[in-house]
Amino acid sequence: MKKTLVAVAAMAVVTGSMADITLSGNIDQALNNMKSGVASKTSDISGSGMGSGTLGDTFLTISGSEEITGGIKASFKIEPQLSPNAAAHSMTNREAWVGLSGGFGSVQIGTVYTPIFNLVAAGTDVGGVSNAVGWLPATSGTATISAGGNSAVSYTLPSLATGLSLQAIMKKGGANSVGNNVATTYGAGALAGTIAAAGQGAQDGTGLAVSYAMGAFTVGYGTETTKNVQLAFVNNQMAYQVVSAASTTQSVKNTDLALTYNAGFANLTYLNAKAALGIASIKTSTYGISVPLGATTINYTMSSQTSTTGLAAAVEQKFSGSQLQAKYALSKRTTAYLQQGGINNKTAGAAGAATGKLAETSIGIAHSF
Repeated sequence: MKKTLVAVAAMAVVTGSMADITLSGNIDQALNNMKSGVASKTSDISGSGMGSGTLGDTFLTISGSEEITGGIKASFKIEPQLSPNAAAHSMTNREAWVGLSGGFGSVQIGTVYTPIFNLVAAGTDVGGVSNAVGWLPATSGTATISAGGNSAVSYTLPSLATGLSLQAIMKKGGANSVGNNVATTYGAGALAGTIAAAGQGAQDGTGLAVSYAMGAFTVGYGTETTKNVQLAFVNNQMAYQVVSAASTTQSVKNTDLALTYNAGFANLTYLNAKAALGIASIKTSTYGISVPLGATTINYTMSSQTSTTGLAAAVEQKFSGSQLQAKYALSKRTTAYLQQGGINNKTAGAAGAATGKLAETSIGIAHSF
């Protein structure tokens, strides 16, 4: 629920104008229990603890809009992700932008969700949680928010036909930028911040996504390139698995195909994702089903992932993942949930900490406002 701030009336006294400003957000807290099936275990991946972001991020949104002239509207959004369980509270950007919209479509400048991220989110609307164990996206590192902080221009075309939408983006990471925008929260633990990839043009790139809804069926396709970043994913030991080092001459390329179908009694989804850097690649297929049962919703996702460096001597990494979730709506804004997820390394001949299974069970409550 969004709430208009009455306090903005004070702005009119100073500026002589008034904009509609809303405050909204989400708080998610859960008790998580994690178990590793390998001989070598660490405190980071074994045991119980409180966590945030199992069902969804904890964040605060401040947004506003103002009618200018000729049907043009100016708007802004500031949305930091919060870390309520951290020893030292911190904030990281989800989105922070200012924009214009009208008959020409809409333009946003700042830190925004990329087109391919929005496509993936739309194609996985069955309760699949990218922060929790069991989710295997091939888009890690390039499809979260725009790289390099306030460094992107996003353009959404006006609707040219019923059900058709198209979004494009230009990202500017800046000279000597670092990092792979992999989510900093995964399961019950917090991962290290970034994978260094320094160099001119790091995180510069472009993206495009198009989707078309035809009754109960929706299809979407997106592509995105990002310069000078490493290709990596999160493995079953909650550690970064680097597939290929950053290249100053080649870009990471993500492509995604998302399909959704509302069958009435259930919502079905399929996501095919690929991230590639030269001959190295990460490929993922995810199937999902969501079944509403009154106030309760049952969600299930199943993923398979293969990564390869393209080198003959390298071992091809194969993972499987799944998430089973039961959500109960206590009210329109408050949801209690129980979730179980797991990742299994199925790589033939793999040894050490990379082998085995990682499982997580979470019970929590999320409240949106």
